[in-house]
Amino acid sequence: MKKWLFNPFVYIAGVRALLIGGGIMIITAVVAFYSRAHFDGALDMHCGAPTQFWQSWLESSIDLVSLAIPFYILGRIFSDTTVRLIDIVGTVALARWPMLLMALLAFMPVPYPTGDMPSMDEIFKLVANPYFIAQAILTIPLIVWNVALLYNAYSVSTNLKKGKAVVTFMAGLIIAEVLSKVTLAELLHK
Repeated sequence: MKKWLFNPFVYIAGVRALLIGGGIMIITAVVAFYSRAHFDGALDMHCGAPTQFWQSWLESSIDLVSLAIPFYILGRIFSDTTVRLIDIVGTVALARWPMLLMALLAFMPVPYPTGDMPSMDEIFKLVANPYFIAQAILTIPLIVWNVALLYNAYSVSTNLKKGKAVVTFMAGLIIAEVLSKVTLAELLHK
């Protein structure tokens, strides 16, 4: 059971992982659209203004590509074995399934400020709201789980182990977060 929760990539990879992960990404985009969740970074979620479905799908897609590109390049540079793009993309897509749970958490009735620059009173009301506190507490382990899944997806797909895997994974994750934030800001003019 532990392997299925943290490293299903020893059983599922490539096209099969991409099909399953892609299906979950579509469901996540639908849930995010209705719950007003925004995946505006490779690792994070924010709730807020309503959006259109294509924007929810675009956010998830850009996040996937932003993770896959640096992981693939780093894997090709540092692995002694063949690294296939389909394995990276498929396992990363599948590894993002905790984002669906995060999108579901966004249905909690949290009174997010609607303006661009919330007042201090709105901020204090937000952080004192029990639903906001619960949402924040429940989101943290999901992000940690997502990072663990991403690491295992990367490690299995690139055949990198221990120190080399950890260092290159962390570098790839930082690059992915920056890449996704910049790309989404440019495309959505945020």
